Amino acid sequence: MADYVFTRGDIYYYRRRVPGHVVPYENRSVIKISLGTKDEKEALRKASIYNDYIEEYWRGLIKTGGKSDCESEYRAAVKLAKAHGFAYKNVVEIAKEPLEEIVERLQVATKAIERKQTVSSVLGGNEEPELMLSGCIDAFWPLCADRLANKSPDQIRKWRNPRIAAMNSFIEVVGDKALAEVTRSDVLAYRQWWMDRVKSGEVVAATVNKNMIYVRDVLQMVGISREIETDFELLFAKIRLKELERSRPPFEASYVQNVLLHPNKLNGLNAEARLLIYAMADTGARESELIGLQEEDIFLDAPIAHIWIRARENQALKTVTSERKIPLVGASLYAFQNLPNGFTHYRNADTASTTINKYLRENKLKPTDAHSLYSLRHTFKDRLRDTQAPEEIIDELMGHKKSGPKYGRGHILERKYEWMYKIAFDAPKSP
Repeated sequence: MADYVFTRGDIYYYRRRVPGHVVPYENRSVIKISLGTKDEKEALRKASIYNDYIEEYWRGLIKTGGKSDCESEYRAAVKLAKAHGFAYKNVVEIAKEPLEEIVERLQVATKAIERKQTVSSVLGGNEEPELMLSGCIDAFWPLCADRLANKSPDQIRKWRNPRIAAMNSFIEVVGDKALAEVTRSDVLAYRQWWMDRVKSGEVVAATVNKNMIYVRDVLQMVGISREIETDFELLFAKIRLKELERSRPPFEASYVQNVLLHPNKLNGLNAEARLLIYAMADTGARESELIGLQEEDIFLDAPIAHIWIRARENQALKTVTSERKIPLVGASLYAFQNLPNGFTHYRNADTASTTINKYLRENKLKPTDAHSLYSLRHTFKDRLRDTQAPEEIIDELMGHKKSGPKYGRGHILERKYEWMYKIAFDAPKSP
C-alpha cells in the first residue's frame, strides 16, 4: 500500500496508475486523491480503504463493460464513506442524525466537492439497489457457511445443486423480480406449477415439498440479512403436499443370501463393487459411510472386529447420530478382510451406487424396479426386528436418531454383536 502513497508538502496523497486491463473501461490514466492528513499511519489507513473502493469500482466497470452497475456503485460508496470515518447512510437516515454529524459530513463533502463519488458517499447519494431473485442464491451461500463446515467438495456440491435448481425454477415461474416484491400469489403460482407436474406423473409430492423448503430457506435467510420486512414463513405456510409412503422395499433375506451373495451372480462386477454389497448386507450402513472409511476406522484385530463410522476433516456425516461402531459379522467381516485398508477404487458413493444398480438392473437381479442397492439397509433393519432386537440396538446400528434425550454412552460392542451374530449371512466362498 505504501507504493500508492506520497507526500506533497505536509499532506499525503494516494496515487495509482490505471492497470492495462482496466484502461478500456476507465477514462482516466492515473487516480490521484488527497488523503487530507499529515499523519502517515492515518494516510495508510485511508489509502487502504480508497484502494478497496477503487478496485471494487473497477471490477464493476469490467463486469458491465464500462456501464453503470448500481450494486457495485453502492458497495463502493459504503467503502468510501468508511474511508472518511462515516458509516454509510442514505439521505433519509442522515437527516435523522444529530446536527453535529450532519455538519461534519457537509464539511467533508465541501472539501471534496471536486470528487463526485466522495460527495455522494458521505451525503448518502447512492441508494441501496434492490436485490433481485437471481442474486439471492449468491447472497445465500455466505449466510449458511456453518451448514457446510467440514463437508467434502462432493458433499457441498450435492447440498448446493438442489437449492440452485429450486431457485431457478422459482424464477422461471414468477420472473426475476425484487426479493421484497415476492408475494403469496407468487408462492401459490409456484406450487401450482409443481402440482401440474405431479398430475402428469413427472414428479412426486416429496420432490415438490423439498423444492418449496429450499426456496423458502433461501428467501428467508437472505431477507433477514437484508432487513426485508416480508414474512417468508407466512408466505410459504400451508402449501405442503400430501406425500405417499414410498420407501424403498427391502430384499428378502433369502434373496440376499442365495442371489446377491452368490459368488457367480456378481462375476461381472469389479471386486470392490462386490465387496460393497457384502459390507452393506451385514452392516446396514450407507454406501457413503462405508466408502468413506479409512484404514484407521477398520478394526479387524480387535476382540470384536468392527468398523467405526465417524466424521473427519472435510467429510461430515449425514447426522450427528450417524457416528457409530458396528461389529463385523458374516458377509461384512469377509468384505473387510479383503479390504483391510478400506475402499480405494471408489471414493465417490454415487459412482459406486450407479455402477451396482445398473448391473443389478441389466442382469435382472432386482425383484422389482423399486429395489436398489440401498434396499439392503432396509433389509438389515427388518432382519434385526425379526429377531426381536431392542429398538435402541437397532437405532444405534442404523445411526438413527433416538426418541427422547440421550443418556449414557450407548450399547457396547458385545451387546450389538450378540444381535448381529443372530442375523449374519453366510460369507461368500470367494471375492
